Amino acid sequence: MKNDSQIERIEHQDNLPLRGFVHSVRSCASHHHRDCEFLLVLKGEVVVHTAAGERRLGPDDLFFIHSGEIHLTRGGPQPNLVAALQIDGERAGQLDPDWERRRFAFNELARRRGDDPRLRAVRSILAETLWEMRLRRPAYRVQVEALVLRLLVLMLREIPSSLLPAGRPVAADETEASLGRRLGRIVAYLEAHSAEELSSADLAAGEDVSVSYLARLFKERLGTTFGDYLNQVRARKSLPRLAAREVSVLDLALECGFPSVKRYNEVFKRLHGMTPSEWRERQHGAAVPGLGDSAYHLVDVGFAYHLLRKHLPANSPLLES
Repeated sequence: MKNDSQIERIEHQDNLPLRGFVHSVRSCASHHHRDCEFLLVLKGEVVVHTAAGERRLGPDDLFFIHSGEIHLTRGGPQPNLVAALQIDGERAGQLDPDWERRRFAFNELARRRGDDPRLRAVRSILAETLWEMRLRRPAYRVQVEALVLRLLVLMLREIPSSLLPAGRPVAADETEASLGRRLGRIVAYLEAHSAEELSSADLAAGEDVSVSYLARLFKERLGTTFGDYLNQVRARKSLPRLAAREVSVLDLALECGFPSVKRYNEVFKRLHGMTPSEWRERQHGAAVPGLGDSAYHLVDVGFAYHLLRKHLPANSPLLES
């Protein structure tokens, strides 16, 4: 297993511990990075996949991606605009030693209570940060640092969280970077060979680790089991052909590596809240990007920042710009 391409190395901006930008996503292949990431949808629809399943986001919806969490995104049928803020995981870890093990209930809160005051505060901080980065007013770096600290304080004090087990499944000489590369190889291999008959024993042997090590790695870093993660990949990879109505649901299930159409139905319904047949009908033949496709639409940056303005505080001097 040689592919490390799933690890994204983020270049921070202006000597600050972050990267902020707006974009319009068509489909971004599965990847992970050391930084945590906040997504704010400004227009259209975006679908985010993590080990926890799928979340469909619309305008003003927020989503949080933990440090090291493997994820992928794809757009809906209409053009989308998304604001993203990536914060240096190492810097966050200096301020909170448990940061990389901490799992916030942020996305559950955003799904249930989209207008919660805490979420409004996050939208406001994201908008202020991106506008400060765009205008580069005097002392903007100081202001951006202050905004990032406010955001981290809000997360740590006001968003419920739990800690992953302290004992990481790493060998004594395995660094965080080498562990990240190992995880990237494993995920890339599963996505490339998901239609084949795979076992955790074969995968462990390919990495020269024990099956129990692999099981802990999946549980502690991806929050799921080997089998569940593999089935999620198979279900995701079925989407383009399912939408295109090229083959029957039965044939597609077998082609994607499921042992039966019943198992395909079970996994798909858990991820999407409906059966493959029901999902296919809702697509009306629209094209769906493949799992490995990585492409972004051109962005109307001015319009994106216009949409961000409504999230700025009412008394913000940025509104005068």
